[in-house]
Amino acid sequence: MTCPFGLLESMFTIGVRYCGGCNPQIDRSRIVIDLREGLKKMGLEVELTTEKERAVDMVLIVNGCKHACLEAKQVESDCGYPVISVRGEMVDDQYVEEGDIIKILIQRICSFI
Repeated sequence: MTCPFGLLESMFTIGVRYCGGCNPQIDRSRIVIDLREGLKKMGLEVELTTEKERAVDMVLIVNGCKHACLEAKQVESDCGYPVISVRGEMVDDQYVEEGDIIKILIQRICSFI
């Protein structure tokens, strides 16, 4: 898998939004930590921020389960940015094993760069 990281003029910033975690099927924090490490291994230092006031290039919604309580509210408030949604063992509308979530997220992020 390749990403045109050399084409970036400034750091790519991803706004991370977490659900409340009432029924987690996945380790939400671990997903984000592993994503940061995976992107770094590929040579891209992406800034991941939970600060809602920050300007971002993309939004990553991390729901612990498939009910995706955060979805509707978050998509409205982050309107205009590309959005990738983790919903338990789903990335957007694709079912994946928890161990494959990072690989799929990196592919999706690369498609927006």
